[in-house]
Amino acid sequence: MPKLGLTMSEGLIAEWLVAPGDEVAEGQVLFVVETDKISNEIEAPAAGRITQVLVAAGETVDVGVAVALWTGPGQGAVHVADAPPAAAAKLAPLPVAQSGNRIRATPFARRLAERGGIALANIAGSGPRGRIQAGDVRAALAEKPATAKLLAKARDLRGLIAARVSRSKAEVPHFYLTADAVFDALIALRADLNADPAAPGKLSVTAFLAAAAARALKLVPEANVVWRDGQAVPLAAVGIGIAVDAPGGVMAPVIAVRGGIHALARDLDAAIERARTGRLGAADMREAALGISNVGMFGVRALAPIIDPDQSFMLGVGAPHVTFRLGADGQPKPVQEVTLTLSCDHRAIDGAAAARFLAAIVDLLEHPARLLIAHD
Repeated sequence: MPKLGLTMSEGLIAEWLVAPGDEVAEGQVLFVVETDKISNEIEAPAAGRITQVLVAAGETVDVGVAVALWTGPGQGAVHVADAPPAAAAKLAPLPVAQSGNRIRATPFARRLAERGGIALANIAGSGPRGRIQAGDVRAALAEKPATAKLLAKARDLRGLIAARVSRSKAEVPHFYLTADAVFDALIALRADLNADPAAPGKLSVTAFLAAAAARALKLVPEANVVWRDGQAVPLAAVGIGIAVDAPGGVMAPVIAVRGGIHALARDLDAAIERARTGRLGAADMREAALGISNVGMFGVRALAPIIDPDQSFMLGVGAPHVTFRLGADGQPKPVQEVTLTLSCDHRAIDGAAAARFLAAIVDLLEHPARLLIAHD
């Protein structure tokens, strides 16, 4: 079982795409692993032959545990004899297509069918004695128009996500800071930039939020840390996690911050698309001190989010609302404000440093033109 995330300790074998006796080529997908963050296809590092499957589809095992034996090099594999028929039968899923009123299918196949809106009873299974496998569901979905590919890749990871956030609330000592940021300048600048036909792409509010958070991490470097092995560990680079409302639940890819705001926006849009289509990979799980959860599009005033266990902060962003502030002439004037709530890991940072970090984010959002200047 490969380690696909910084704190991944176990993974679910969602599907085997090979069987004992199969000859495989380098780069061929062997099996699919699901974690609370991603669903990833694991490829063969070299050519070889699968001799024995040790972990059946639907089972969860710890990172580093052998899931199969093969004749290829690397990964600690050794040359072994083929598994005897009795052992192979013992490892196979229950070879029954239907028991009573229950149709037999792999857990992964059931999730694909549910998300694809297709009844298992209408699918012919190709597994042992008619058991429905993920490939059978994909074949059925391929006959459906438009959204077939999107639905076929969807994953229902609710249970794994629930376990992760429960662990975070149990293990991470959260504290919260709240501030309001005036968004008038940002709204005007974004509209002006997006109206320019020569612009390299459209900028979302979330792109400005990510750019401000990334710049603030450089201005307040004591915030660019994560808690590892009993100490706050500084990160060499700046990454920003983004909470995405995906079909299988909220996913949180991390983007590496490089170049100007338009480059960041392109990387952000690509990561969001991968999350929504179930194509997140190990590269989306890089290190980051902070994640952003923007619920403003739902009209929510504020959010106090749960910190990702891999990170030290989660920034909750609400919807703009009109309030009054004193202008330069001493008279009240209407402005649009957004409430920002910073959830902090008290192991990694203290209140004063976290307050400086949040203040830096607010200042950059209120002076967004500074975010157009690329910094190394």
